Amino acid sequence: MNNIKDLVKLLQDNKLKNVMVYNLSEKDEEKYVVLATSAKISDSKKVADIVAERYGYTDKIEGYNKGEWIVFDFVGVTLHIFLAKTREKYNLDKLYKPRKIILK
Repeated sequence: MNNIKDLVKLLQDNKLKNVMVYNLSEKDEEKYVVLATSAKISDSKKVADIVAERYGYTDKIEGYNKGEWIVFDFVGVTLHIFLAKTREKYNLDKLYKPRKIILK
């Protein structure tokens, strides 16, 4: 995974909402967290399948079976796909807010 903008566009093009990117990079290591919200479990799984195929992700996709909170851990990027109620409950946005970035 090397292009955050492409990932964000893919998520938005597949009906995910409130896509946020947080820069957690350290001195010599780039690290981003991407959070996105899905309307329903079937949409979350569909997008997870697209992401896995597009980026050749072969590791276990955490949370896929239940579908309320799906996590991809790429090198340098962690992607979280939430249902709205789950995203609100765990509120990772509050944790990462100081590191929010705007993509142009």
